[in-house]
Amino acid sequence: MKKNLIFDICFYPKKYLSLITCIEHVNNILKIQQQYLYKEQDWYLCSTTKKKSSIHKGFDRNGVTEIGLHKLTKEYNKDKKHFCLGIWDKKTEEAGLVYSIYEQTCGQPFKVEIRLDYDVLLSEIALNNIQKFCLALSEQFDGAYIMVNNNYEIEKQIFPDRLSAAWMIYLPEVQLSHNMVPQAFDVISGTDHEEQAAGSLVITVPHFFDEKNIDDIKAVNRVDTKLHELGLLPLYADI
Repeated sequence: MKKNLIFDICFYPKKYLSLITCIEHVNNILKIQQQYLYKEQDWYLCSTTKKKSSIHKGFDRNGVTEIGLHKLTKEYNKDKKHFCLGIWDKKTEEAGLVYSIYEQTCGQPFKVEIRLDYDVLLSEIALNNIQKFCLALSEQFDGAYIMVNNNYEIEKQIFPDRLSAAWMIYLPEVQLSHNMVPQAFDVISGTDHEEQAAGSLVITVPHFFDEKNIDDIKAVNRVDTKLHELGLLPLYADI
């Protein structure tokens, strides 16, 4: 049985990022996922149709391709206030990545949002590898929130206007222990790219989070309630 595994990453750069930096971010994600989660190395640029999305290989084992760089440069130069890069695994049709940076009209001036979407066999989803994948991502993106399978039905969320721990959530710039969030299955400290203490990964359940399982939903709600009490569950409008 295959399950949908989704990672959402959000952070605020101090300035609008260069195209080279955006591409470097994507390259680093692809390298990390090959180590912990997903082995395919050829990624095609997304377009308006499946046929058009199967033409140009944007990334391979060596990083961005020549045609990929050409296409992305053209897209980047269209609008200096918003840039979106989408790639997918044409071979299996079971994985995709969307990277967006845009200028905001309020709050932080710039925001980056990244979504990683995989269809993975349940038997191949190892909790330890998911944890390591999240922590490796946190080292790449200082100050980032990282959420795993945070896309469950809003009606089941106890705080629908706030982030949810869902299966896992990485909270930047806060050091938590399991004693502080005993409702969680585990809490792991993270480090930044300089290997300094940086944040905490909160894991709600020891198995794949099933939004149709009432016990899993109750477990998430208990963790969300505790994080909210600690002032660590921000509003979507604030991130």
